[in-house]
Amino acid sequence: MCRKLSTMKKILLASFRNVKKIFAAVTLMIIIDLIAVDHFELFPAVLIGYILAAFYIISTASRLSSIVGLSQEQAKRRMLFGLILRIAMLLIVLFVGLKISELIFFAMILGFLTFYVVAHIGLIMTSYKRSYRNNDADEK
Repeated sequence: MCRKLSTMKKILLASFRNVKKIFAAVTLMIIIDLIAVDHFELFPAVLIGYILAAFYIISTASRLSSIVGLSQEQAKRRMLFGLILRIAMLLIVLFVGLKISELIFFAMILGFLTFYVVAHIGLIMTSYKRSYRNNDADEK
């Protein structure tokens, strides 16, 4: 189990290394846009969106690591439960943002989607580079 988490951690770290400059550039563009429209007070909501997306991605990766070796039915049940929990968490936080203000809601959505898309670009780049690979497949 520890080896599986270690492999997943390697994948996520390699992915983040691939996109940290892209992420910084996109964040800088968001800051400039918020300053230009005189709504820089929405930047903390964007950061909350970043945190939500990071939690969503990390919990998905953790859940994927934990189902290795389970039967198909057990894995399906665990993934469904995790999906329901993550969607519920996301909806609760976004609903709170919507209750506070529509601008805060959209800033949180912007942050979530920005982080989510950039992180997945990193995962795609990492899979093409294959810099995270180890010999787990040979250990069967």
